[in-house]
Amino acid sequence: DEPDNQLQTITSFDPDAAGNMVIYGTGGTGKTVALRTIAAAAGLTARGGPCHVYGIDYGARGLSMLEVLPHVGSIISGDDNERVIRLLKTLREIIDERALRFAKVNAGSIVEYRALSGERDEPRILLLLDGFGGFRQNYEVGPYSKWYDVLGNIAADGRQVGVHLVLTVDRPGAVPPALSSLVQSRLVLRLAKVEDLSMLNVPVDALPDDSPPGRGFYQDREVQIAVLGGDPNVAAQAKQMELFAATLRRGGMAEAAPIGSLPESVLLSSLPTSVGQAPTLGLGDESLAPVGFAHEG
Repeated sequence: DEPDNQLQTITSFDPDAAGNMVIYGTGGTGKTVALRTIAAAAGLTARGGPCHVYGIDYGARGLSMLEVLPHVGSIISGDDNERVIRLLKTLREIIDERALRFAKVNAGSIVEYRALSGERDEPRILLLLDGFGGFRQNYEVGPYSKWYDVLGNIAADGRQVGVHLVLTVDRPGAVPPALSSLVQSRLVLRLAKVEDLSMLNVPVDALPDDSPPGRGFYQDREVQIAVLGGDPNVAAQAKQMELFAATLRRGGMAEAAPIGSLPESVLLSSLPTSVGQAPTLGLGDESLAPVGFAHEG
């Protein structure tokens, strides 16, 4: 909304310019819907290269409907520590590997790398984290604290190589300063306390209690979040995602790689008899590939 110009224009999230984004909002204001919109829009890449999406869901499984989309690799429940850690580890490795390749052609962004290297299919990657408070509670202290730091490293180092973080929180203080300094873009929806709006440089009377879901402020402008198909009903959204997925597959969109999990049982007959010079023991949790054991000593 541009009242000074009497215009209502389309706004968008530009990852190369905005880097990472945090979405602030109390319950029922459309935070998860905004993430779904971003994930759906990531499939509309006719004028650029592919964009793959991964998600960590600490909410009410509101992102699970995205898994039907071919460019969505995996949506992982927040209580699945094994796959959450594997996703973070995978993204960290991608960033490190891309940093070397991008430096060889002097590329400062994924758009530049595609142009300079000719690798048009190098995918941009979006990590959607719905409910950062839950992630912080599980990973900030304790045995998994290393992976809390890895999330910050992904936010810090990912932008230059096309890996971006979009997270949701319910109040301004939920994002620690160390991570907040790495988030260049903010979408502010209605908050539980109007005084919290002033902390985010939004007029305290801008988002009253009767504000519709999806109404907020982005880049100092009032916005209304778009919804795939126009109907915010959850069942309608799920149906639209299925139709959209079918359209993308008919257009030949390649599938994003999923994040696997260690199976509860593995048939020995499905594995090679040895790994290198070592007899096979089973599958390893880091690579999900066969591992051997020392048969002496």
